[in-house]
Amino acid sequence: MNIDFLIKAKKNEIMTFGIIVGCVLFVVYYLVFLSPVISRFLTMHRDVSRAQSELESANLSISRTPQIKKEIEGLLAKRDLYGNKLPKEEEFPLVLENLSNMAKSAGVKITKILPAKDYLSDSDSAESSSIYKQREISITAQCGYHQLGKFIAAMEGAERFMAVSGISIEASKISPKRHNVELVVSTFILKGDD
Repeated sequence: MNIDFLIKAKKNEIMTFGIIVGCVLFVVYYLVFLSPVISRFLTMHRDVSRAQSELESANLSISRTPQIKKEIEGLLAKRDLYGNKLPKEEEFPLVLENLSNMAKSAGVKITKILPAKDYLSDSDSAESSSIYKQREISITAQCGYHQLGKFIAAMEGAERFMAVSGISIEASKISPKRHNVELVVSTFILKGDD
């Protein structure tokens, strides 16, 4: 009986030892083989998730391309419209010519048209920080009231921003239907690139 006990004890020890060795082998296998594989899998999963979200974002942007193009075209059209309303400084002679043509078509005879001094000085902080400046144009003309009204309406309804900021009407000694008129017209021009 003593031998059976020793054999059973040895079997239990061997089995316990086998279980311990098996556990140790499993832990070593996990640390050496499975842990790096799981770590790489998790890293790849994160990278794949990030790539999928970037792809979805790119697809969304691509699907919005026609809408974005329309918005760009609208913004370019607005830029051109406002560019026409605010001439550049080098286009200022064209503004004077345009005023002369409007006066001629309204039946107003311009005797003198000159750009006046800038309305605001360049040292003014509001003026120096903006992209435009106000310019005044002095016009001396001869016309009747109706022709003057047509001219002012044409001028203020023009594509470019213009407004009468001063007016003086004096009766003409030569013709009672024509008067001597002095106008001060304000307009805005884009500043040149400094």
